[in-house]
Formats: sequence, C-alpha cells, structure tokens
Amino acid sequence: MATTQQVRQHYAGKDLAARLLAAAGAGDGPVTVDALAPYDELHAGGATSTAALLDLLGLAPGTALLDVGSGLGGPARLAAHRHGCQVTGVDLSPDFVDAARELTARTGLADLVTFTLGDGDRLPCADASHDRAMLVHVGMNVPDKAALFTEVHRVVRPGSPFGLFEQMRVGPGDLPFPLPWAVDAGSSFVETPDDYSRALTAAGFDVLRVEDRRAALAAGGGPRQDGLVVVFGAEFVTRISNNVAATRAGLLAPVLVVARA
Repeated sequence: MATTQQVRQHYAGKDLAARLLAAAGAGDGPVTVDALAPYDELHAGGATSTAALLDLLGLAPGTALLDVGSGLGGPARLAAHRHGCQVTGVDLSPDFVDAARELTARTGLADLVTFTLGDGDRLPCADASHDRAMLVHVGMNVPDKAALFTEVHRVVRPGSPFGLFEQMRVGPGDLPFPLPWAVDAGSSFVETPDDYSRALTAAGFDVLRVEDRRAALAAGGGPRQDGLVVVFGAEFVTRISNNVAATRAGLLAPVLVVARA
C-alpha cells in the first residue's frame, strides 16, 4: 500500500504488550481473553461487535480464518477462543505484530493463532489457503480497497465468507479530525457502503449482507477510554470523541458486511 509507512507510524507503540498486561492485572502469569478485551478490542462496540461478526462466518474447529489488519490480535484471539478455529493474523505494524504474539502466548492460544508482518495488497499467504477472512476497522487506512479485496479473494477458497466491520461514510459533511485512524483528511480513506460493495464485487465477491450497526451499538457499549489510553495515549480520547460526534451527526457509521468468494 502506498501509505504503508504512514500507517506504521500512526500505529507505532513500544512495550504495548507489557502495558496491556499490566492494565489487565495479569502480572507474570496467564491472562484470559476476556481480561484483555477492554484493551485489545478497540474498534466500535469492542468485543461485542467482534462476536457479532464472527457468528456470521460459520466458524468451527479446524476452520482456517485470515484476519487482515489484525492489530493487537483481540478479534483473532476471540475467534479461536470461542470457535476453536485456526487464525492467521496479518498486520503491517511491527509493534502490533510483536504485541499480538506475546499476548497470544499469555492467553495460551499460540497453537491456534499466529501473526505475521505483511501488507494487505501483498498478503503473505498461498492461493486458496483459507476458509474464511475478516477485516475489522482497517479500510479507513486503505486508499485502494479493490486491490485489497482482490488479494483477499486470491487467498480464500471458493465459497468462503469474508466478513468486514468498518467505519463508513453515510452522510455528507466535513469530518472532525483527528479521528482514530487519521490525523487529517489526507490520510483518511473512509468510503460509503456502496463503495465497499462495488469494490467487493469487482474483486469477485458476492455481497450478502450490509448492516448499519449504529442502533445496536447505541444499546451497548464501546471500547473503554482507559483501554484506548493504555494503547495510544491520552490524546486518543479526542479522536474517539470526534468519531462519536461524527456518528451522531450522521456522517459516519460502523457497518458490518458479509460477502462470499
């Protein structure tokens, strides 16, 4: 991706695993997936949104799931923990990959979940090597979604579900920057649900479901602010506040999409 270095810098952070483990009260011992969830499920709706997405993918023990843009590994670990599937996470941030590996080892899931450094438009995966794929709050950093989706289509088997949970543009108007994924409009690539559907179709997917999750999230909770501060620092609270304001103003929405290869 043309913005690879920019995204790496945006999500850089040292000692992430140590900070998360301390916040979760893990000490030197093992830690549960649930204890980490406030700190490693930092997208809209947190682990609740992840679970809703996973439940639509038909996961089972032995299923090979690819998590594109796996971040700190929270969704990947939840998938393995709840469904017993084999998960490969790919992320372009070295700091996130290192932290995800350490956190996964501490949860005892290293036999089910692995992480590797890689770019979404050049996935380090063989053709037709996965049964399912997911993308959680990643596309906002991706200018060429058709290229990304084409690459995902290459590495999943025919008929595989591809689940996405993304921040999307649902109304006109200027976005209030900074936002969680970008400091300004030049590094933000938010698109509409129709844009996503067109890019998925062009890549060879059939779009089966598009669901605006604003109402569902309003009834529940989101990532805790202390979790966001642990990972990204106190200034990140402003970004979340701007995201919430844009959602309430009808500019953005968290949208769930399911497509099939």
